[in-house]
Amino acid sequence: MNRNAVLIRAVTCGLVAAVASAAARAQQPATDAGLYRLYQGTAELGRESFRRSTTALESTMLLPVLSLRMTCRTEFDSVGHVARFELRAYNLATDSLSVAYTAAASGDSLHLSQTRAGANPAERHWTKAGVVDAFSAPQTVAGLVALVDRAHRRDTTFRAWGVGEDSVISVAVTFAGDTARVVSGPFELRATLGPSGLVQSADIPVQRVHIERWAGGDSIPPLTGLHRPPADYSAPAGAPYTAEEVRVPVRPAAGDTFSLAGTLTVPKSGHAPYPVAVMITGSGLEDRDENLWPLVQGYRPFRQIAERLAQAGIAVLRVDDRSFGGSTGNALQATTEDFANDVAAQVAWLRARPGIDGRRIALIGHSEGGVIAPMVAARDPRLAAIVMMAGTAKPGVQVLLDQSLGPIERDSELSPERRAELEAQARQVVVADSGSSPWMRWFRSYDPLPTARRVKQPVLILQGAVDRQVTAGQADTLAAAMRAAGNRDVTERVFPHLNHLFLVSPTDGSFSEYPALKDTAIPAGVLDTLADWLQARLVRGR
Repeated sequence: MNRNAVLIRAVTCGLVAAVASAAARAQQPATDAGLYRLYQGTAELGRESFRRSTTALESTMLLPVLSLRMTCRTEFDSVGHVARFELRAYNLATDSLSVAYTAAASGDSLHLSQTRAGANPAERHWTKAGVVDAFSAPQTVAGLVALVDRAHRRDTTFRAWGVGEDSVISVAVTFAGDTARVVSGPFELRATLGPSGLVQSADIPVQRVHIERWAGGDSIPPLTGLHRPPADYSAPAGAPYTAEEVRVPVRPAAGDTFSLAGTLTVPKSGHAPYPVAVMITGSGLEDRDENLWPLVQGYRPFRQIAERLAQAGIAVLRVDDRSFGGSTGNALQATTEDFANDVAAQVAWLRARPGIDGRRIALIGHSEGGVIAPMVAARDPRLAAIVMMAGTAKPGVQVLLDQSLGPIERDSELSPERRAELEAQARQVVVADSGSSPWMRWFRSYDPLPTARRVKQPVLILQGAVDRQVTAGQADTLAAAMRAAGNRDVTERVFPHLNHLFLVSPTDGSFSEYPALKDTAIPAGVLDTLADWLQARLVRGR
Protein backbone atom coordinates (compact mmCIF):
# COMPACT_ATOMS: atom_id res chain seq x y z
CA MET A 1 0.00 0.00 0.00
CA ASN A 2 7.42 3.36 -1.48
CA ARG A 3 4.48 2.70 -3.79
CA ASN A 4 2.13 2.77 -0.79
CA ALA A 5 2.62 6.53 -0.58
CA VAL A 6 0.35 6.93 -3.59
CA LEU A 7 -2.76 5.16 -2.35
CA ILE A 8 -1.93 5.52 1.28
CA ARG A 9 -1.13 8.85 2.91
CA ALA A 10 1.44 9.37 5.70
CA VAL A 11 0.10 9.08 9.26
CA THR A 12 1.66 12.20 10.80
CA CYS A 13 3.74 15.17 9.83
CA GLY A 14 5.66 17.57 12.00
CA LEU A 15 8.36 20.17 12.39
CA VAL A 16 11.85 20.06 13.78
CA ALA A 17 11.79 23.26 15.76
CA ALA A 18 13.96 26.14 16.77
CA VAL A 19 12.99 29.33 18.57
CA ALA A 20 12.10 32.72 17.22
CA SER A 21 14.44 34.67 19.45
CA ALA A 22 16.86 34.48 22.35
CA ALA A 23 14.24 36.15 24.53
CA ALA A 24 11.75 33.36 23.85
CA ARG A 25 14.40 30.78 24.67
CA ALA A 26 15.29 32.46 27.91
CA GLN A 27 11.75 32.00 29.25
CA GLN A 28 11.88 28.20 28.84
CA PRO A 29 13.72 25.62 30.96
CA ALA A 30 17.33 25.22 29.88
CA THR A 31 16.70 21.55 29.20
CA ASP A 32 13.72 19.30 28.69
CA ALA A 33 13.52 15.62 27.90
CA GLY A 34 10.76 13.06 27.62
CA LEU A 35 8.71 10.75 25.46
CA TYR A 36 5.62 11.26 23.31
CA ARG A 37 3.24 8.41 22.49
CA LEU A 38 1.09 8.57 19.32
CA TYR A 39 -2.35 6.95 19.14
CA GLN A 40 -5.23 6.36 16.76
CA GLY A 41 -8.13 5.36 18.95
CA THR A 42 -6.69 2.89 21.44
CA ALA A 43 -3.96 1.69 19.08
CA GLU A 44 -0.48 3.06 19.77
CA LEU A 45 1.14 4.07 16.48
CA GLY A 46 4.60 5.02 17.66
CA ARG A 47 6.82 6.87 20.09
CA GLU A 48 9.31 9.69 19.98
CA SER A 49 11.92 10.37 22.63
CA PHE A 50 13.53 13.81 22.74
CA ARG A 51 16.10 15.93 24.53
CA ARG A 52 16.19 19.72 24.23
CA SER A 53 18.69 22.32 25.41
CA THR A 54 19.31 25.95 24.54
CA THR A 55 21.67 24.87 21.76
CA ALA A 56 20.16 21.67 20.34
CA LEU A 57 17.08 19.50 19.93
CA GLU A 58 17.53 15.75 19.42
CA SER A 59 14.80 13.17 18.84
CA THR A 60 14.32 9.55 17.85
CA MET A 61 11.01 8.44 16.33
CA LEU A 62 9.81 4.85 16.14
CA LEU A 63 6.78 4.52 13.86
CA PRO A 64 6.09 0.84 13.12
CA VAL A 65 3.03 1.60 10.97
CA LEU A 66 5.39 3.17 8.45
CA SER A 67 8.28 0.79 9.23
CA LEU A 68 10.23 3.90 10.20
CA ARG A 69 12.98 4.75 12.66
CA MET A 70 14.14 8.35 12.34
CA THR A 71 16.72 10.41 14.20
CA CYS A 72 16.86 14.20 14.01
CA ARG A 73 19.24 16.79 15.45
CA THR A 74 18.88 20.56 15.16
CA GLU A 75 21.64 22.89 16.37
CA PHE A 76 20.93 26.59 17.10
CA ASP A 77 23.17 29.63 17.01
CA SER A 78 23.43 32.22 19.78
CA VAL A 79 20.27 34.07 18.68
CA GLY A 80 18.09 30.99 18.24
CA HIS A 81 18.27 30.44 14.49
CA VAL A 82 19.07 27.05 12.95
CA ALA A 83 22.80 26.53 12.38
CA ARG A 84 22.72 22.88 11.36
CA PHE A 85 20.13 20.14 10.85
CA GLU A 86 20.54 16.39 10.38
CA LEU A 87 17.92 13.71 9.64
CA ARG A 88 18.48 9.98 9.16
CA ALA A 89 15.58 7.65 8.36
CA TYR A 90 15.82 3.87 8.54
CA ASN A 91 13.60 1.01 7.40
CA LEU A 92 12.53 -0.77 10.58
CA ALA A 93 12.10 -4.13 8.90
CA THR A 94 15.66 -4.24 7.56
CA ASP A 95 17.33 -1.64 9.82
CA SER A 96 18.77 -0.12 6.65
CA LEU A 97 19.26 3.58 5.93
CA SER A 98 16.55 4.99 3.64
CA VAL A 99 17.56 8.65 3.48
CA ALA A 100 20.08 10.99 5.07
CA TYR A 101 19.57 14.76 4.96
CA THR A 102 21.79 17.55 6.26
CA ALA A 103 21.57 21.33 6.09
CA ALA A 104 24.13 23.88 7.23
CA ALA A 105 23.40 27.60 7.47
CA SER A 106 25.82 30.45 6.81
CA GLY A 107 24.24 33.88 6.92
CA ASP A 108 21.29 33.81 4.55
CA SER A 109 22.60 30.77 2.67
CA LEU A 110 21.87 27.08 3.13
CA HIS A 111 23.94 24.16 1.94
CA LEU A 112 21.78 21.04 1.56
CA SER A 113 22.81 17.44 1.06
CA GLN A 114 20.51 14.46 0.59
CA THR A 115 21.28 10.80 -0.01
CA ARG A 116 18.66 8.13 -0.69
CA ALA A 117 19.22 4.38 -0.69
CA GLY A 118 20.38 3.25 -4.11
CA ALA A 119 20.77 6.81 -5.46
CA ASN A 120 23.65 9.21 -5.87
CA PRO A 121 23.98 12.02 -3.30
CA ALA A 122 22.35 15.31 -4.25
CA GLU A 123 23.75 18.64 -3.07
CA ARG A 124 22.24 22.09 -3.45
CA HIS A 125 23.15 25.60 -2.30
CA TRP A 126 20.50 28.22 -1.65
CA THR A 127 21.89 31.75 -1.46
CA LYS A 128 18.64 33.54 -0.60
CA ALA A 129 17.10 31.20 1.90
CA GLY A 130 17.44 33.72 4.71
CA VAL A 131 17.70 32.74 8.35
CA VAL A 132 15.25 30.05 9.48
CA ASP A 133 13.85 29.16 12.89
CA ALA A 134 12.95 25.55 12.11
CA PHE A 135 13.26 22.68 9.69
CA SER A 136 10.10 20.96 8.51
CA ALA A 137 10.47 17.17 8.49
CA PRO A 138 7.80 14.49 8.15
CA GLN A 139 6.74 12.13 10.95
CA THR A 140 8.31 13.96 13.88
CA VAL A 141 6.35 15.20 16.90
CA ALA A 142 9.04 16.60 19.18
CA GLY A 143 9.78 19.55 16.91
CA LEU A 144 6.14 20.49 16.60
CA VAL A 145 5.64 20.47 20.34
CA ALA A 146 8.87 22.39 20.90
CA LEU A 147 7.47 25.23 18.79
CA VAL A 148 4.47 25.47 21.10
CA ASP A 149 6.52 25.23 24.29
CA ARG A 150 9.07 27.80 23.18
CA ALA A 151 6.50 30.30 21.93
CA HIS A 152 5.61 30.63 25.64
CA ARG A 153 1.91 31.44 25.23
CA ARG A 154 2.60 34.28 22.78
CA ASP A 155 1.25 34.18 19.23
CA THR A 156 4.31 33.67 17.05
CA THR A 157 5.07 32.96 13.42
CA PHE A 158 8.16 30.91 12.68
CA ARG A 159 10.13 30.54 9.45
CA ALA A 160 10.73 26.89 8.58
CA TRP A 161 12.61 25.22 5.76
CA GLY A 162 10.70 22.36 4.15
CA VAL A 163 12.78 19.19 3.88
CA GLY A 164 12.28 17.88 0.35
CA GLU A 165 10.33 20.98 -0.64
CA ASP A 166 13.33 23.30 -0.78
CA SER A 167 11.38 26.35 0.28
CA VAL A 168 10.65 28.51 3.31
CA ILE A 169 7.23 28.07 4.86
CA SER A 170 5.43 29.94 7.62
CA VAL A 171 4.33 28.15 10.79
CA ALA A 172 1.85 30.05 12.97
CA VAL A 173 1.46 29.22 16.67
CA THR A 174 -1.53 30.82 18.39
CA PHE A 175 -2.93 30.50 21.92
CA ALA A 176 -6.36 30.58 23.54
CA GLY A 177 -6.22 29.78 27.25
CA ASP A 178 -4.56 26.40 27.70
CA THR A 179 -4.96 25.49 24.03
CA ALA A 180 -2.41 26.12 21.28
CA ARG A 181 -2.80 25.73 17.52
CA VAL A 182 0.04 25.10 15.09
CA VAL A 183 -0.91 25.82 11.48
CA SER A 184 1.23 25.51 8.37
CA GLY A 185 -0.71 25.44 5.12
CA PRO A 186 -3.13 22.51 5.30
CA PHE A 187 -1.51 21.07 8.43
CA GLU A 188 -2.95 21.75 11.88
CA LEU A 189 -2.05 20.54 15.37
CA ARG A 190 -4.06 21.36 18.49
CA ALA A 191 -2.16 21.13 21.78
CA THR A 192 -3.19 21.26 25.44
CA LEU A 193 -0.80 22.92 27.90
CA GLY A 194 -0.17 21.67 31.42
CA PRO A 195 0.32 23.74 34.59
CA SER A 196 4.01 24.16 33.77
CA GLY A 197 3.14 25.69 30.40
CA LEU A 198 4.55 22.71 28.49
CA VAL A 199 2.48 20.62 26.10
CA GLN A 200 0.97 17.56 27.77
CA SER A 201 -1.18 16.31 24.89
CA ALA A 202 -2.02 17.18 21.29
CA ASP A 203 -4.22 16.15 18.38
CA ILE A 204 -3.87 16.16 14.61
CA PRO A 205 -7.61 16.18 13.76
CA VAL A 206 -7.59 15.33 10.06
CA GLN A 207 -5.44 12.25 10.65
CA ARG A 208 -7.08 11.31 13.97
CA VAL A 209 -3.71 11.18 15.69
CA HIS A 210 -3.62 11.80 19.45
CA ILE A 211 -0.33 12.54 21.22
CA GLU A 212 0.36 12.07 24.94
CA ARG A 213 3.47 12.98 26.89
CA TRP A 214 4.45 9.92 28.92
CA ALA A 215 4.43 10.55 32.67
CA GLY A 216 4.59 7.00 33.97
CA GLY A 217 8.29 6.65 34.72
CA ASP A 218 10.03 3.49 33.59
CA SER A 219 6.94 1.27 33.53
CA ILE A 220 6.04 1.89 29.88
CA PRO A 221 4.85 -1.25 28.06
CA PRO A 222 6.76 -2.46 24.99
CA LEU A 223 5.84 -0.97 21.60
CA THR A 224 4.32 -3.56 19.29
CA GLY A 225 5.11 -3.91 15.59
CA LEU A 226 8.87 -3.42 15.85
CA HIS A 227 9.75 -6.93 14.69
CA ARG A 228 8.16 -8.51 11.64
CA PRO A 229 6.83 -12.03 12.36
CA PRO A 230 8.60 -14.75 10.34
CA ALA A 231 6.90 -15.56 7.05
CA ASP A 232 5.01 -18.85 6.83
CA TYR A 233 3.46 -19.78 3.49
CA SER A 234 3.04 -23.48 4.17
CA ALA A 235 -0.29 -25.30 4.08
CA PRO A 236 -1.61 -26.07 7.57
CA ALA A 237 -2.26 -29.66 8.61
CA GLY A 238 -5.42 -30.99 6.98
CA ALA A 239 -5.64 -28.17 4.43
CA PRO A 240 -7.56 -29.04 1.22
CA TYR A 241 -4.60 -27.87 -0.86
CA THR A 242 -0.84 -28.18 -1.21
CA ALA A 243 1.52 -25.21 -1.02
CA GLU A 244 4.74 -25.32 -3.05
CA GLU A 245 7.57 -22.78 -2.93
CA VAL A 246 8.41 -21.71 -6.50
CA ARG A 247 10.57 -19.23 -8.41
CA VAL A 248 9.35 -17.45 -11.51
CA PRO A 249 12.03 -16.13 -13.91
CA VAL A 250 11.54 -12.60 -15.24
CA ARG A 251 13.39 -11.32 -18.27
CA PRO A 252 12.86 -7.55 -18.56
CA ALA A 253 13.40 -5.71 -21.83
CA ALA A 254 16.43 -4.02 -20.27
CA GLY A 255 18.60 -5.01 -17.36
CA ASP A 256 19.48 -8.29 -15.71
CA THR A 257 17.26 -11.33 -15.48
CA PHE A 258 15.77 -11.76 -12.02
CA SER A 259 13.22 -14.05 -10.41
CA LEU A 260 10.17 -13.78 -8.18
CA ALA A 261 9.76 -15.98 -5.12
CA GLY A 262 6.26 -17.29 -4.63
CA THR A 263 3.83 -19.93 -3.45
CA LEU A 264 1.68 -22.07 -5.73
CA THR A 265 -1.34 -23.55 -3.98
CA VAL A 266 -3.07 -26.46 -5.74
CA PRO A 267 -6.35 -28.10 -4.65
CA LYS A 268 -6.19 -31.69 -3.42
CA SER A 269 -9.62 -32.38 -4.85
CA GLY A 270 -10.45 -32.53 -8.56
CA HIS A 271 -7.81 -33.42 -11.08
CA ALA A 272 -5.15 -31.79 -13.20
CA PRO A 273 -4.82 -29.69 -15.20
CA TYR A 274 -6.18 -27.08 -12.79
CA PRO A 275 -7.40 -23.55 -13.52
CA VAL A 276 -5.28 -20.94 -11.76
CA ALA A 277 -5.51 -17.35 -10.53
CA VAL A 278 -2.54 -14.96 -10.34
CA MET A 279 -2.62 -12.51 -7.43
CA ILE A 280 -1.39 -8.93 -8.04
CA THR A 281 -0.50 -6.74 -5.05
CA GLY A 282 -1.36 -3.10 -4.47
CA SER A 283 0.97 -0.12 -4.36
CA GLY A 284 4.11 -0.42 -2.29
CA LEU A 285 6.51 -3.34 -2.22
CA GLU A 286 4.65 -6.20 -0.58
CA ASP A 287 4.98 -9.89 0.08
CA ARG A 288 2.90 -12.62 -1.54
CA ASP A 289 0.18 -12.43 1.14
CA GLU A 290 -0.17 -8.63 0.68
CA ASN A 291 0.70 -8.48 4.36
CA LEU A 292 0.58 -4.81 5.41
CA TRP A 293 2.65 -5.29 8.55
CA PRO A 294 3.12 -3.25 10.61
CA LEU A 295 0.36 -0.91 9.39
CA VAL A 296 -2.37 -3.56 9.76
CA GLN A 297 -1.06 -6.45 11.81
CA GLY A 298 -2.57 -9.84 11.00
CA TYR A 299 -3.89 -8.79 7.56
CA ARG A 300 -3.09 -11.49 4.95
CA PRO A 301 -5.79 -11.15 2.28
CA PHE A 302 -4.06 -13.06 -0.53
CA ARG A 303 -3.59 -16.10 1.69
CA GLN A 304 -7.29 -15.94 2.55
CA ILE A 305 -8.21 -15.77 -1.13
CA ALA A 306 -5.87 -18.64 -2.04
CA GLU A 307 -7.39 -20.85 0.65
CA ARG A 308 -10.95 -20.04 -0.43
CA LEU A 309 -10.22 -20.63 -4.12
CA ALA A 310 -8.65 -24.00 -3.32
CA GLN A 311 -12.05 -25.03 -1.98
CA ALA A 312 -13.50 -23.98 -5.35
CA GLY A 313 -11.01 -26.16 -7.28
CA ILE A 314 -8.76 -23.28 -8.39
CA ALA A 315 -4.98 -23.10 -7.97
CA VAL A 316 -3.39 -19.76 -6.99
CA LEU A 317 0.03 -18.25 -7.65
CA ARG A 318 1.09 -15.40 -5.38
CA VAL A 319 4.59 -13.90 -5.35
CA ASP A 320 6.70 -11.36 -3.47
CA ASP A 321 7.08 -8.11 -5.43
CA ARG A 322 10.41 -7.63 -7.20
CA SER A 323 13.23 -6.78 -4.74
CA PHE A 324 11.01 -7.64 -1.75
CA GLY A 325 10.95 -10.73 0.44
CA GLY A 326 12.49 -13.64 -1.45
CA SER A 327 12.33 -11.94 -4.87
CA THR A 328 15.29 -10.35 -6.61
CA GLY A 329 15.40 -7.50 -9.11
CA ASN A 330 15.45 -3.72 -8.70
CA ALA A 331 12.25 -1.81 -7.98
CA LEU A 332 13.77 1.66 -7.47
CA GLN A 333 13.15 2.81 -11.04
CA ALA A 334 10.20 0.52 -11.79
CA THR A 335 6.77 1.81 -12.83
CA THR A 336 3.37 0.14 -12.93
CA GLU A 337 4.20 -0.84 -16.51
CA ASP A 338 7.21 -2.81 -15.23
CA PHE A 339 5.11 -4.56 -12.60
CA ALA A 340 2.60 -5.47 -15.33
CA ASN A 341 5.45 -7.11 -17.22
CA ASP A 342 6.26 -9.09 -14.07
CA VAL A 343 2.68 -10.40 -14.08
CA ALA A 344 2.94 -11.35 -17.75
CA ALA A 345 6.06 -13.36 -16.87
CA GLN A 346 4.08 -15.23 -14.22
CA VAL A 347 1.37 -16.04 -16.76
CA ALA A 348 3.96 -17.37 -19.23
CA TRP A 349 5.54 -19.50 -16.50
CA LEU A 350 2.16 -20.99 -15.56
CA ARG A 351 1.37 -21.90 -19.17
CA ALA A 352 4.49 -24.05 -19.22
CA ARG A 353 3.79 -25.56 -15.81
CA PRO A 354 2.66 -29.22 -15.68
CA GLY A 355 -0.69 -29.69 -13.99
CA ILE A 356 -1.91 -26.19 -14.86
CA ASP A 357 -4.41 -25.46 -17.62
CA GLY A 358 -2.91 -22.57 -19.57
CA ARG A 359 -6.31 -21.83 -21.14
CA ARG A 360 -7.88 -21.13 -17.75
CA ILE A 361 -5.72 -18.44 -16.15
CA ALA A 362 -7.35 -15.50 -14.34
CA LEU A 363 -5.85 -12.38 -12.77
CA ILE A 364 -6.90 -10.96 -9.39
CA GLY A 365 -5.55 -7.48 -8.64
CA HIS A 366 -6.08 -5.31 -5.58
CA SER A 367 -5.62 -1.52 -5.65
CA GLU A 368 -2.68 -0.94 -8.04
CA GLY A 369 -3.10 -4.60 -8.90
CA GLY A 370 -6.59 -3.65 -10.08
CA VAL A 371 -4.91 -1.25 -12.52
CA ILE A 372 -2.39 -3.86 -13.67
CA ALA A 373 -4.88 -6.69 -14.33
CA PRO A 374 -6.65 -4.96 -17.26
CA MET A 375 -3.28 -3.81 -18.65
CA VAL A 376 -2.13 -7.43 -18.93
CA ALA A 377 -5.51 -8.72 -20.10
CA ALA A 378 -5.80 -6.13 -22.87
CA ARG A 379 -2.52 -7.41 -24.33
CA ASP A 380 -3.19 -11.10 -23.78
CA PRO A 381 -6.57 -12.27 -25.14
CA ARG A 382 -5.77 -15.85 -24.04
CA LEU A 383 -6.38 -14.92 -20.40
CA ALA A 384 -9.70 -16.31 -19.18
CA ALA A 385 -10.92 -13.61 -16.74
CA ILE A 386 -9.85 -10.78 -14.44
CA VAL A 387 -10.97 -9.56 -11.03
CA MET A 388 -10.43 -5.91 -10.09
CA MET A 389 -10.54 -5.20 -6.36
CA ALA A 390 -10.65 -1.44 -5.77
CA GLY A 391 -9.04 -0.63 -9.11
CA THR A 392 -9.03 2.99 -10.24
CA ALA A 393 -11.03 4.57 -13.05
CA LYS A 394 -9.42 8.02 -12.91
CA PRO A 395 -6.01 9.40 -13.89
CA GLY A 396 -3.60 9.19 -10.99
CA VAL A 397 -3.47 12.92 -10.36
CA GLN A 398 -7.25 12.90 -9.83
CA VAL A 399 -6.95 9.95 -7.42
CA LEU A 400 -4.41 11.95 -5.42
CA LEU A 401 -6.75 14.94 -5.40
CA ASP A 402 -9.58 12.77 -4.07
CA GLN A 403 -7.32 11.47 -1.31
CA SER A 404 -6.14 14.96 -0.37
CA LEU A 405 -9.55 16.64 -0.44
CA GLY A 406 -11.52 13.84 1.22
CA PRO A 407 -10.30 14.38 4.81
CA ILE A 408 -10.87 18.12 4.49
CA GLU A 409 -14.41 17.64 3.22
CA ARG A 410 -15.24 15.22 6.06
CA ASP A 411 -13.85 17.39 8.87
CA SER A 412 -17.01 18.78 10.49
CA GLU A 413 -15.05 21.14 12.77
CA LEU A 414 -13.74 23.29 9.92
CA SER A 415 -15.34 26.63 9.19
CA PRO A 416 -16.40 27.20 5.57
CA GLU A 417 -13.58 29.70 5.16
CA ARG A 418 -10.92 27.36 6.56
CA ARG A 419 -12.25 24.44 4.47
CA ALA A 420 -12.07 26.50 1.26
CA GLU A 421 -8.54 27.62 2.17
CA LEU A 422 -7.36 24.06 2.82
CA GLU A 423 -8.97 22.72 -0.34
CA ALA A 424 -7.28 25.40 -2.44
CA GLN A 425 -3.91 24.61 -0.85
CA ALA A 426 -4.36 20.87 -1.35
CA ARG A 427 -5.24 21.34 -5.03
CA GLN A 428 -2.21 23.54 -5.55
CA VAL A 429 0.16 21.02 -3.93
CA VAL A 430 -1.17 18.01 -5.85
CA VAL A 431 -1.32 19.71 -9.24
CA ALA A 432 2.13 21.31 -8.88
CA ASP A 433 3.85 18.08 -7.80
CA SER A 434 5.63 16.53 -10.77
CA GLY A 435 6.23 13.24 -8.98
CA SER A 436 9.33 12.31 -7.02
CA SER A 437 9.96 8.91 -8.64
CA PRO A 438 9.46 7.20 -12.00
CA TRP A 439 6.61 5.22 -10.45
CA MET A 440 4.82 8.35 -9.24
CA ARG A 441 5.28 10.20 -12.52
CA TRP A 442 3.82 7.26 -14.42
CA PHE A 443 0.93 6.91 -12.00
CA ARG A 444 -0.01 10.60 -12.10
CA SER A 445 -0.37 10.63 -15.87
CA TYR A 446 -1.96 7.22 -16.50
CA ASP A 447 -5.66 7.09 -17.42
CA PRO A 448 -6.99 3.53 -16.88
CA LEU A 449 -10.22 3.88 -18.89
CA PRO A 450 -8.81 3.46 -22.43
CA THR A 451 -7.20 0.20 -21.32
CA ALA A 452 -10.37 -0.94 -19.56
CA ARG A 453 -12.32 -0.50 -22.80
CA ARG A 454 -9.96 -2.94 -24.56
CA VAL A 455 -10.58 -5.78 -22.09
CA LYS A 456 -12.85 -8.41 -23.65
CA GLN A 457 -12.52 -11.17 -21.04
CA PRO A 458 -15.09 -11.61 -18.26
CA VAL A 459 -14.54 -9.01 -15.55
CA LEU A 460 -15.53 -8.94 -11.88
CA ILE A 461 -15.29 -5.51 -10.19
CA LEU A 462 -15.29 -5.54 -6.38
CA GLN A 463 -15.39 -2.36 -4.32
CA GLY A 464 -15.79 -1.24 -0.71
CA ALA A 465 -18.52 1.35 -0.29
CA VAL A 466 -16.50 3.47 2.19
CA ASP A 467 -13.15 3.16 0.41
CA ARG A 468 -11.39 6.53 0.78
CA GLN A 469 -8.33 5.63 -1.28
CA VAL A 470 -10.24 4.64 -4.41
CA THR A 471 -13.67 6.22 -4.25
CA ALA A 472 -16.58 3.80 -4.64
CA GLY A 473 -18.05 5.54 -7.68
CA GLN A 474 -15.07 4.45 -9.75
CA ALA A 475 -16.47 0.90 -9.84
CA ASP A 476 -19.53 2.20 -11.69
CA THR A 477 -17.32 4.14 -14.09
CA LEU A 478 -15.21 1.08 -14.90
CA ALA A 479 -18.21 -1.17 -15.43
CA ALA A 480 -19.97 1.37 -17.66
CA ALA A 481 -16.85 1.93 -19.79
CA MET A 482 -16.30 -1.78 -20.34
CA ARG A 483 -19.93 -2.47 -21.20
CA ALA A 484 -20.09 0.48 -23.57
CA ALA A 485 -17.03 -0.92 -25.36
CA GLY A 486 -18.84 -4.22 -25.99
CA ASN A 487 -17.83 -6.43 -23.04
CA ARG A 488 -20.94 -8.47 -22.22
CA ASP A 489 -19.62 -10.19 -19.10
CA VAL A 490 -18.96 -7.45 -16.54
CA THR A 491 -20.13 -7.98 -12.96
CA GLU A 492 -19.94 -5.26 -10.31
CA ARG A 493 -20.35 -5.69 -6.55
CA VAL A 494 -20.05 -2.87 -4.00
CA PHE A 495 -19.94 -4.04 -0.38
CA PRO A 496 -21.40 -1.77 2.31
CA HIS A 497 -19.24 -0.80 5.30
CA LEU A 498 -16.00 -2.06 3.72
CA ASN A 499 -12.91 0.11 3.26
CA HIS A 500 -10.07 -0.06 0.73
CA LEU A 501 -8.69 -3.20 2.39
CA PHE A 502 -12.08 -4.94 2.10
CA LEU A 503 -12.31 -4.90 5.89
CA VAL A 504 -15.28 -3.72 7.96
CA SER A 505 -14.79 -0.03 8.72
CA PRO A 506 -15.49 1.08 12.31
CA THR A 507 -15.46 4.75 11.28
CA ASP A 508 -15.62 6.32 7.81
CA GLY A 509 -13.17 4.12 5.91
CA SER A 510 -10.26 6.57 6.07
CA PHE A 511 -6.67 5.41 5.97
CA SER A 512 -6.25 6.80 9.47
CA GLU A 513 -8.38 3.97 10.88
CA TYR A 514 -6.16 1.16 9.57
CA PRO A 515 -3.77 0.78 12.53
CA ALA A 516 -6.70 0.50 14.95
CA LEU A 517 -8.54 -2.22 13.02
CA LYS A 518 -9.20 -5.29 15.17
CA ASP A 519 -10.89 -7.59 12.64
CA THR A 520 -8.33 -8.10 9.86
CA ALA A 521 -10.07 -10.95 8.00
CA ILE A 522 -11.86 -10.32 4.70
CA PRO A 523 -15.57 -11.09 5.23
CA ALA A 524 -16.89 -14.40 3.90
CA GLY A 525 -19.30 -12.57 1.61
CA VAL A 526 -16.43 -11.07 -0.39
CA LEU A 527 -14.56 -14.37 -0.61
CA ASP A 528 -17.69 -16.29 -1.64
CA THR A 529 -18.57 -13.75 -4.33
CA LEU A 530 -15.06 -13.98 -5.74
CA ALA A 531 -14.88 -17.78 -5.58
CA ASP A 532 -18.36 -18.39 -7.02
CA TRP A 533 -17.76 -16.00 -9.93
CA LEU A 534 -14.41 -17.54 -10.84
CA GLN A 535 -15.71 -21.09 -10.39
CA ALA A 536 -18.50 -20.38 -12.86
CA ARG A 537 -16.01 -19.21 -15.49
CA LEU A 538 -13.00 -21.42 -14.83
CA VAL A 539 -14.42 -24.67 -13.45
CA ARG A 540 -18.10 -25.22 -14.20
CA GLY A 541 -17.82 -23.44 -17.53
CA ARG A 542 -14.96 -25.66 -18.68
